[in-house]
Amino acid sequence: MRVHKRTRTGEGGAIHTNEITAGDAADSLLVEATRLRGLPNFDAAVRHYSATFVGFRERTRLVSKLMAHQSRFRVVGYLLHLHAANQLGGDGEGVSYGSLFELCVRRGEASPRVVKTMLALLTLGGFLETARSASDRRIKLYRPTARLMDFGRSWFGHTAATLDLIEPEARRRERLLTEPAFFLGFLVSAGQEHADEPPPADRMPEFIGFFGAMEGAGAVISAVSLADIDRVPAPSRAALARQFGLSKTQVAKVIEAAVSLGYFELDATAVPRPTARLRHDYQRWISIELAFCRRHLSVA
Repeated sequence: MRVHKRTRTGEGGAIHTNEITAGDAADSLLVEATRLRGLPNFDAAVRHYSATFVGFRERTRLVSKLMAHQSRFRVVGYLLHLHAANQLGGDGEGVSYGSLFELCVRRGEASPRVVKTMLALLTLGGFLETARSASDRRIKLYRPTARLMDFGRSWFGHTAATLDLIEPEARRRERLLTEPAFFLGFLVSAGQEHADEPPPADRMPEFIGFFGAMEGAGAVISAVSLADIDRVPAPSRAALARQFGLSKTQVAKVIEAAVSLGYFELDATAVPRPTARLRHDYQRWISIELAFCRRHLSVA
């Protein structure tokens, strides 16, 4: 049963079907995402999101490669959540492996091996520092360095900037960058929902199973989608590889997978362009991410 439906054509020939099914109506996040897709400036928001994500991915090649898979992404997200909770309401000492492990394996989001590997790589890369617990010297604690916190602000900053395009009076990106308590509060609130409720990615498992799980897929999809929105030719495989620090083989595999999933079609010169299915799924995912961040980037 459909409760509400509205269709319009957006930039690049994209079709927006803003509908709330009976199933969606029971999910407040999907209801809010549908509302956002119905706004007159949503097309501009999709373009802004795409451009800022591409720029973010270009600027953060090293750590973005570390988080190229959804399970590694979750480790960093939960680490920042636990750190923020410690800073706002705990002892401020740091995050133990045990507390991080408990969150990551609760729903099988990351294996013990992935958690240990990510902690080691983040420490080696200067994103974490370690110390011993004052109450139990056997426990090693991890603290994000300024480098990781700056990465976190940039990571969520591009979504906040897109929300500012829709609601400029909220000044979410400005507050995220300049008010430490605002950023920490977001990490606590968003991380708690991730831990306790189905995460946003669960609303689109097939799309995120590609976009968020295959290295380079998110960057390539966003860059090709941005070219489609701007009605310019998509970057070549070599250009995409240079842009995001990928190999040409990685880019070729992403494009091959996107074609097999029905997300890309190739022209006579094998240049990829988005299909209607990709435009629909990509815009739906952006609306869900915006709805989630809007919920937790409180402006009160």
